[in-house]
Amino acid sequence: MRDGNAKNVDPSLFARLVKTASKQQLATVMSSEVRRPVLEAIFGRMSEFYSSKGATGNRQVVHWHIKDGSTVDSFQTVMQNGTCTVTEGTDEDPRTALTMPGTEFLKVATNNANPVTLFMTRKLKVSGDVGFATALQKMFQIPSA
Repeated sequence: MRDGNAKNVDPSLFARLVKTASKQQLATVMSSEVRRPVLEAIFGRMSEFYSSKGATGNRQVVHWHIKDGSTVDSFQTVMQNGTCTVTEGTDEDPRTALTMPGTEFLKVATNNANPVTLFMTRKLKVSGDVGFATALQKMFQIPSA
């Protein structure tokens, strides 16, 4: 990943790396020049891991805000008719919006943290439909360590 080509890292290997990394190591990654390539790789693969299980045919928009200090990266997922598309930025009204630090996002994105626990401990903020936010976990078949 040092070369900034995070999209070539096997998702299961990446999950193992996140699982064994310390919080400080994850924070270092998320404050370095590889932050953007890592986020782009994760969001770029989201549609691969989308499963319409638990989803409706209705258009569902989710905003993701990965915030560390003054740095905020925002992405939007749109799920409709069994597909998931991801764009950088947020231009539609969301059904729910999730805001979390980069370290916690890495853990959620690799199945190394429970989003409900993060919500209960205020490490993950949810606005909009909280029930739908909890169902998101079932809509993605996330590779794990």
